[in-house]
Amino acid sequence: MTVLVVALACGLVASGVLLVARGLLGAAPALTDVVADLHRPRVPASRSRTVPWVRLAGRSTPSREADLAVCDKDTADWVRDRATWALLAGAPGLALTMLSAAAVLSTPPVTVALLVTLVGAASGWLFARADLASDATKARREFRHALAAYLRLVTILMAGGAGVETAMFDAAAVGHGRAFRQLQSALTAAQARREPPWFQLGALGQRLGIRELDELQAAMTLAGGGAQVRDSLIAKAEAMAAKDLAETESAAQARSETMVLPVALMFAGFLLLLGYPALSALSSP
Repeated sequence: MTVLVVALACGLVASGVLLVARGLLGAAPALTDVVADLHRPRVPASRSRTVPWVRLAGRSTPSREADLAVCDKDTADWVRDRATWALLAGAPGLALTMLSAAAVLSTPPVTVALLVTLVGAASGWLFARADLASDATKARREFRHALAAYLRLVTILMAGGAGVETAMFDAAAVGHGRAFRQLQSALTAAQARREPPWFQLGALGQRLGIRELDELQAAMTLAGGGAQVRDSLIAKAEAMAAKDLAETESAAQARSETMVLPVALMFAGFLLLLGYPALSALSSP
């Protein structure tokens, strides 16, 4: 009977949490908000719909906003991830609490099991921030790699006789993936606002926390126009390609160095396996 009461109570609590989460999510966004969301940076109207989630997630910081943007997530997705991590980390303690409350286990006491649940849930909630930072670091690395490939395509198209802006639009349309989608969105916003494309690329770099886009905007702005823009873009493409190649070689060398330790441990174990019979024979009477 006690087990049924505990199970029913847990079910009611879970149903209440789901109803609260559904209420915080709200209804589907309006069409006007979706159209306005195409412009970069995002308008405050889309941010106002996530105010309950912002309050639940805590104080918003520029670094967190940049990490969410580069991972193509919003605050609601991040809070959902945090709740998932908290639930996974607190699940063992919750199961222990239920077993202790149902007198299936005599130890630990219910208070201790409940404390373990709370600590696990809090740890999972805090771990989500580190997980987001790790995902953002990987996303920025992938974006830099895609940006280097994009600039190579731009220089190839310009070598074939295309103009600067035409080459930038056509090169973004060729690629696939999250980085190229973000580049296409920024270029589309620049075309709609009748601005030079590198202005929106700079705004994209500030929103995603990618310094290379800011440098690209500064170089293109200082170039002025005409052939200087072409030369500046080609120089930036070559610099990005060289930097991307250097980072790739450095990562490959670091992976090669990390393989030394497992091989050394295997060799030490092999020597121990060979020398053990001799040591055992010497130590025996």
